[in-house]
Amino acid sequence: MSRAIIAHFILVFIVFSGCTPQEDAFSLTTKNFDMWKNYITPTQNELAWTRIPWLSSFSEGLIQANTQQKPVLLWVMNGHPLGCT
Repeated sequence: MSRAIIAHFILVFIVFSGCTPQEDAFSLTTKNFDMWKNYITPTQNELAWTRIPWLSSFSEGLIQANTQQKPVLLWVMNGHPLGCT
């Protein structure tokens, strides 16, 4: 057999060996509710961006940056920032 056929066979084996059916269906219960709630609740470190004193206009930022002698980041792009166009 050629290397390409062996490589395809190995790839197919890996893909299908990882596709095993889930034994138990997921269900949210009173026993696992607190665990899932704690898992999905953002940490203080993940919420750090909410403590940034955002300004409502670019001109306000320019004035503040000028008085504090700090740089300004201007992010300009075409389209949705998450690529959802």
